[in-house]
Amino acid sequence: MSDGKCPQCGQDLRKCLIQQNYSLVMCTNLNCSYPFNERDALSNTVYTKDAEILEAAKKRLRQEEQNN
Repeated sequence: MSDGKCPQCGQDLRKCLIQQNYSLVMCTNLNCSYPFNERDALSNTVYTKDAEILEAAKKRLRQEEQNN
């Protein structure tokens, strides 16, 4: 669930599910405040399809199974 590069630091952006089918596009760099330092952070809220959510969940489960 990635969505390009951060306009402030250049790191990857990631969709973080905040409600069923809605994600906030956020910077993966812990030292970057994007999008929370933007005037309109809500403009980074996007609709996320069920298929994308399920694929991300499957990927996470596969990774957890490999680590155990």
